[in-house]
Amino acid sequence: MQEAEESALEAFAVDAMPRLRRLAYAWCHDWHHSDDVVQDAMERIYAAWPRVHRDGREYAYARTTLVNRLVSEHRKAFRRREWPVDVVPETATAEEPDGGRLDAVDLLRRLPVRQRAVAVLRFLEDLPVSEVAHLLTCSEGTVKSQAHHARRFLAQHLVPPPDGARR
Repeated sequence: MQEAEESALEAFAVDAMPRLRRLAYAWCHDWHHSDDVVQDAMERIYAAWPRVHRDGREYAYARTTLVNRLVSEHRKAFRRREWPVDVVPETATAEEPDGGRLDAVDLLRRLPVRQRAVAVLRFLEDLPVSEVAHLLTCSEGTVKSQAHHARRFLAQHLVPPPDGARR
């Protein structure tokens, strides 16, 4: 890889990795696993960088690679449904490294796989229905239906913060 391509890849990685990490966390609800998945995606991007950079759709390729990795991993029979923690929390809310509450992200983990994928891509990544359908290789009607079901579940289970709580 030429020096110019390497510096472009480095600049892309600095810009894209935090966003990809948040996307992966919304999917798997584990910051460490999110880091691993993003690292794997970045390795694949490195291998395809000359082609990806030439097309000018670097982030779309990275997002697709990340989502495909997460979906593929979810399909594996040996995956675990347990999330080990050092201390069991008293509430069912998750926390970001900086201590912020992520009630919605905790609820995303409880959605079925397809609904979670649609919710993350439609609501967090703000992608249009057609692009989500293309990314998940399903019809636009399926995306709309899954988004509706996910939104209804989230609306039913999200609890507003107590009065005086910091948002």
